This record gives sequence, structure tokens and C-alpha cells, in this order.
Amino acid sequence: MSRLDGKIAIVTEPRAVSAREVALRFAAEGGIPVIADLNLDAAEASAAEIREKGGDAFAVAMNVADEDAVSQGVAAVMAKYGRIDVLVSNAGIQIVKPVVDFDFADWKKMLAIHLDGAFLTTKACLKHMYAAKSGSIVYMGSVHSKEASKLKAPYVTAKTWPDRLVQGGRQGRRGI
Repeated sequence: MSRLDGKIAIVTEPRAVSAREVALRFAAEGGIPVIADLNLDAAEASAAEIREKGGDAFAVAMNVADEDAVSQGVAAVMAKYGRIDVLVSNAGIQIVKPVVDFDFADWKKMLAIHLDGAFLTTKACLKHMYAAKSGSIVYMGSVHSKEASKLKAPYVTAKTWPDRLVQGGRQGRRGI
């Protein structure tokens, strides 16, 4: 018997490789992943793949940036299983543009999915976990959360930053 036997885990955006592997592994260990995705057809396809491999899985439509959609998805899980043991908060998007070209609407969309999505799914699941006096929440993020890249942060190479600082100092406080 595995410690995951019969445990219910909501996994958001399982089309991402990391979350897909979490859902597959959870099922392989006897747990039941609930595939929560904006696209119900994609969620159903992921759940079907798990069932084809001998596991159990359930699919729900869930826009993590919409409080009503999150509440409805969590309610569907509670109606079917009566509990939520694990939340794997993984939903995210990547919009890559130089900051000066980054539309504010895109910025708000990215924050809504990454931050509001984590908040809303946590809020919706926690009340059930508190009632059960049990539960775990896992927040996943991209490597880009910790790694700078050319279009995601002011980017200066090790070779050019001293020259740019000096140049900025000669011309006033323009900086990098």
C-alpha cells in the first residue's frame, strides 16, 4: 500500500511537462489526480491518458484567474470525492517581450494567472483541508522565476556592465 492510495490531488495546468509528470506519478502511486485546466477537452485527454495506464483521474474545467470557475471546479471535486488532499498549483503563462514593449494588459493577465490563480485555488481548497485537518499545497514555478534572461529583466553582460556604468556616470545619472 502506498501513502498516496486514494488521495485526491487537484493539479492545475497539467499540459505543462512538470505538472503532467506530477499527475502521472501521483496516479502511478495510487492517488487520483484531478486535472484542472482552462480547456476541458485537454483536461479530459490528460485524464484519459492516466486511465489508459491503469490509474484513476478526473477532469474539471478551471480558469484559475476566475474565482467562480475555481469555486465550481473545487465544488465538482468535493461532490465527486468528498475531499481534497493535495493542491498542486502550477498554472502559468509566459509572455516574453522587452519591458518597454510589454502591454499593461499582458502584465495584468500574467499576474492574474500566476498570483491570483495561486491565491484563488489555495483559498478554495484550504477551507476543505482545514475541515479535514489535513492537506498539502505545492506551488510550482518556472526556472525563469530565478533565472534572468534577455527579455525578462534588464540585461547586461558581465563584459559590458562596467563600461555602461562608467558611461552613465559621465553623462549624468542615466544608469544602465
